[in-house]
Amino acid sequence: MTSVDPRPSSHESRAQDSRDEILKAATQLFANRGFHETSMSEVARVARVSKALIFWHFKTKEDLFLAVLQGLLEPYVIDFAEEAGALDEKAQILKLLESYLLFVRDNARSIRFFVAQLLHDEKMPDGLTSQVLALYDGYRTLLTDLIAQTQAKGLCIKDFPPHVASAFLLSTLNGLLISYLFLGEKGVDLEGAMGTMRQWLFRESPRGEMDPEPAPRSL
Repeated sequence: MTSVDPRPSSHESRAQDSRDEILKAATQLFANRGFHETSMSEVARVARVSKALIFWHFKTKEDLFLAVLQGLLEPYVIDFAEEAGALDEKAQILKLLESYLLFVRDNARSIRFFVAQLLHDEKMPDGLTSQVLALYDGYRTLLTDLIAQTQAKGLCIKDFPPHVASAFLLSTLNGLLISYLFLGEKGVDLEGAMGTMRQWLFRESPRGEMDPEPAPRSL
């Protein structure tokens, strides 16, 4: 009986390497110049491959652009359920906020790419746009639900409805994202940002104790 070697052949390995180099070059060029101003000849030059090889991997420039966007989208898929199962609602909220900040720090390149496409007024493929919006909406919904649960247990502020509190936190996170894109590491103080949001949402003192609810003001 003949056994099949599961390892990829040298031809397959070279094909994958060339595809990776093409995608790397295309990502750089699309980010800097936009879709319309980037030619396949430029991609071939930067990737150090022939233009024919690019068309062997990708039938059109649109296919190449779509592959670049799909590759950049992969890190946005955050599997939160498994880890969150062992955490209470408050810890899950803090984990969600921290995960967002860490994601911004660790994936600045892909975020810059999306922003660059918007600045170049590129039309995103409808499928990718819906995926990004679905991920963002899922994050917002989860954060809103967790805030509602912690409010019901008296563990966080009740000054605002859950959807308003989550919208404020998301605005803060998005502002930090923009700061990081412009200022780099100087733009995002992870510890300071987490401490500020934690104090606002849970009304905690710097020692980690929850401050008492403020007394009603007399007229």
